[in-house]
Amino acid sequence: MTHPDIDFVERHGYTRAELPYTRPIGVCLFCGNDIMRTREGHVKSFDGLFCNMECCHSYYEIDEEEY
Repeated sequence: MTHPDIDFVERHGYTRAELPYTRPIGVCLFCGNDIMRTREGHVKSFDGLFCNMECCHSYYEIDEEEY
């Protein structure tokens, strides 16, 4: 008999604790990188998702000095 956590890792390739951080939740509209659910977070706008505020500002052509 195998422990349920071992079965889960063998089936999915990661532990339950890693689950929310291993799958992409979307693609950055500016750079095209996969956006992972991380503790730092991501930027969400009405158009879509960005991996960080820098990509968001670049996408909308916002100058850093404007805000």
